[in-house]
Amino acid sequence: MSAPLLRPGQCELLDVGKDDLDTSHLNAHILREESRQLLVKYRHPWATTATIDAETLLGNLSQLAPAVAERFAPKSKSLNGLVFRLVNDTDRSGDEATYIAMSYCWRKVHQRPPVKNVSAPGALPFGWVKTVEQFPLPTTPAMFQAVLRQRESEYEGLWFDQVCINQDDEAEKAVSIGAMDSIYKNARTVVIALDDIEADPDEVAFLRHYIESYSHSMEPLARQPNYGHRPPFMQTQPAFKSFFERVLSSLWFERAWCGHEMRLGKTHIFLVPCRSSDQDESYTFIKFTGVFFLHMLTLSSEIMSTVPGHQARKTTLQQLFGRRALIYEREAFLLKNPGTKFAPLPEPVIYVPLIAEVFQMKAGGNPRLPDHLRILDANRDKVSIVLNTIGYPLALKPPTAMQSPSTEDECLRQLLLIGLAANDPVALCTTGPPLLLHNGSISWLRRPTPLDVVSAGQLLPHFPRMKTFISLGFDGRAEYVQLDLIFLEFPQRHRADSDVIWQNHLHRANAFIDNCMQHHIESYTMWSSWQAPSHPRAPSMKNVFVQTLACCFECGPTWTTQVCHRFQVGSYGLTSEAIDILFNPYLVLHNHIATPDGRQDITYLLNFLSILVAYGIPWSSGATEMTCGPIPVSIGVAGVAIIFAPFKYSRILRVAVPHAIQDTAYDSLSRGWILTPINTGSIPSDWALQEKSVIFGDSAFNQALSMQLGPNQQRVYGPVAP
Repeated sequence: MSAPLLRPGQCELLDVGKDDLDTSHLNAHILREESRQLLVKYRHPWATTATIDAETLLGNLSQLAPAVAERFAPKSKSLNGLVFRLVNDTDRSGDEATYIAMSYCWRKVHQRPPVKNVSAPGALPFGWVKTVEQFPLPTTPAMFQAVLRQRESEYEGLWFDQVCINQDDEAEKAVSIGAMDSIYKNARTVVIALDDIEADPDEVAFLRHYIESYSHSMEPLARQPNYGHRPPFMQTQPAFKSFFERVLSSLWFERAWCGHEMRLGKTHIFLVPCRSSDQDESYTFIKFTGVFFLHMLTLSSEIMSTVPGHQARKTTLQQLFGRRALIYEREAFLLKNPGTKFAPLPEPVIYVPLIAEVFQMKAGGNPRLPDHLRILDANRDKVSIVLNTIGYPLALKPPTAMQSPSTEDECLRQLLLIGLAANDPVALCTTGPPLLLHNGSISWLRRPTPLDVVSAGQLLPHFPRMKTFISLGFDGRAEYVQLDLIFLEFPQRHRADSDVIWQNHLHRANAFIDNCMQHHIESYTMWSSWQAPSHPRAPSMKNVFVQTLACCFECGPTWTTQVCHRFQVGSYGLTSEAIDILFNPYLVLHNHIATPDGRQDITYLLNFLSILVAYGIPWSSGATEMTCGPIPVSIGVAGVAIIFAPFKYSRILRVAVPHAIQDTAYDSLSRGWILTPINTGSIPSDWALQEKSVIFGDSAFNQALSMQLGPNQQRVYGPVAP
């Protein structure tokens, strides 16, 4: 499918003369409605999992939380009411047929609005008056000129937010932000101005030479030039490596809006200034495309980055631009072979992990607002970024004086409730700290965190609409959720000999772990990180491994085999036969551990225990191995499971699963709600949600859970003292 091709223009040096910095010939003009409709069309995101229409989503949200629903409007209204401006020459006639969009990071926090300078009376003949609009430049004048040069012609327009949106008109701003995805998707290209970094002379000299060889490479796109060398090419070229790391260190990659704009662009052009002196007659910029950026990402993947955060950033960017490259290849192939059918190429975007990602990034808000209002404005921006990226057909309305302030936790609450209105299962399973509402109460909702990505790293089906819909209420003290729950049982609590059996399991597990430590068995980081002498967490980590292994003994070898295979531990050699041997109470462990096969099987078992501890403890809520431990749970006699729960509630806690997410498809989520009773009645129906955790169940347990019916309309509050 890939044909050999040249790469002219994918990386080049661009000079801007000091005499070319005047912007007085430019202004921002409003396009006619018919031109705007031709240029800015709503394009559904490539990958969204959002298949719900605005009317249904708003209806569900109104039923769930009317006050939250009042903050949003159908997205179609945003696009229909969009005032669309483009920057171009003042003497241009007619509207543009295409435009480019600029993405940048403000060099200064506070910026002034555009200023219109009117010529003095009598300065021009015949009483003429000339008005020139001087708008604030978000970059250096030279960088702005470099951006303008990316237009295909002087007739092409330029869009960037601070000038093309009236920042003093809240209604216009709300509409434009709601349509931001359409604005960037319809741009011919997105020009990214990395104005906070400078390439040094050694890097520029290397690129001058490299551009020539790269541009004339006859390698197809799927085979990157200089990839696969030993030693790796970027390792042998320090100037190339330092330039790439300099690019990744730009603040632009940390900004929420910038990441959003990058994700939406069809094609990309990056501009990096080169270091210059006052004596230079011109400014030089390194220009490279998204394809060349993918080339650098590919070469950099052969070496480990030592800069904090760069390794994860490289992985994310390589996935994004690799996908874009595949789209480019498909489009090129279709030009030569019209009518060819390709399988859909879904975007790997999941709603709740996206919320966590966006709210970890930085957003400045309107730079003309006071600091305290700018922070709230930035939170609203992040809400819009999430909705635009995932494709939910809602847009924020302008804020009103009667609304609660847009604190970060309030905005997270709104997004999670939108997820519930769309029947997103992960919205019920976030494991971060409880959200603090504006009235000072603690919410039953929990903050999305990056650890939710681990437990929801795949697209999951939306849960079906319940016969009794999930609803919210407020009792004058705190908000609660009312929903159907399935309560699990504790088999140990119903056996007369449970203490004796459990103590036996603990004794065997303790001897097993002691042997592993004495023989220095290696395993995953969760096991090996505390093995050093005098490690402060060694006692607590040993205790949680002992208790987890004891629970495995309690659940039995069949349960262990099935859950091992769920985490693919079995595919690496831990067979059911090996588990049967290791679980045999008459096994002479110190003899078995001395054999190569025995040592390997024990390593696999420790790997499995490490996975249970790593996935099971709700670390993101602040829990640790010192506060949480494993307990077995069951559904009658149909299968068993393990869940990690707080020690301090062990005598009174109950474990429940929301009926909405009882299906086996959701078994990777933290769907086990650790509850404590609030009322003192014999049959409590009011609960405090203390934690959430993954339930590790075998097939019989998961199947039984998927068929259970629980008590209806239980009230669940945020964590409170029992």
